[in-house]
Amino acid sequence: MRRFFAKGLFAVLPIVVTAAVLYLVVGFLYNNVGVPIGEVLKWSFVKWGLIRELAGPDGKTLPDEHWGWFLTWGAPVIGFCVAIVLTLIMGFFVATFFGRKLYQWFEAILKRVPLIGTIYPYARQFTDFFFGDEKKQDFKTAVAVPFPMRGTYSIGFVTSEGMKALNEATQKHLVCVFVPAAPTPFSGFVIYVPREELVPLPVSVDEAMRIIISAGVIHPSHQMVGPATQIMGPTHAAIPDELAKALTRAPDAPKS
Repeated sequence: MRRFFAKGLFAVLPIVVTAAVLYLVVGFLYNNVGVPIGEVLKWSFVKWGLIRELAGPDGKTLPDEHWGWFLTWGAPVIGFCVAIVLTLIMGFFVATFFGRKLYQWFEAILKRVPLIGTIYPYARQFTDFFFGDEKKQDFKTAVAVPFPMRGTYSIGFVTSEGMKALNEATQKHLVCVFVPAAPTPFSGFVIYVPREELVPLPVSVDEAMRIIISAGVIHPSHQMVGPATQIMGPTHAAIPDELAKALTRAPDAPKS
């Protein structure tokens, strides 16, 4: 029974995780993009007289009841759809030569605005880091680094060749590595690690991200370690046979 439950769990869990992520993303866009645009649409419809206002029993003006669906859930849904369409149009526009030039001009203006000019460059670097097609940073390199302490390793991504002041102070070539947090890789730690302590990983960025997001449950098929897998490389202390058998053996039934 336990084996069937585990198989069912492994079959259902990816679907549940996918649905949960989609729910969070759609909910975030709906509440932070769709609802504000919907409020603008409702105000515009009332302002332009498209929605008639009727006098209520207490003398207050109320919108026509036939527009109740629009004022409750219709406007936010339409606003969400409008946001998606506008995003696609923006993408097509920026892909053109004229659009890129105009966008660069708009960015230059934003960078000169007080406060916005301080925040925007870092927000742009963050989005380029994760979603940019042309990653100027060496984000294609997935590595393992001794973090948060020696003897344990975390997956990270090389972002730059480090900082000159640190290299001169330590007399080492320290490389800047971003270590994402699991299971939300949008936050994490920026650490500087000696180049010789980096362990290059033969996995792609997407594969490394799947490992992080799944909290280590999902590994690439070519990197899975099974009972018959032999780990090549420096010799390490082997797990005692008794402990290995205990880890693979089903737990004993509780004694009455």
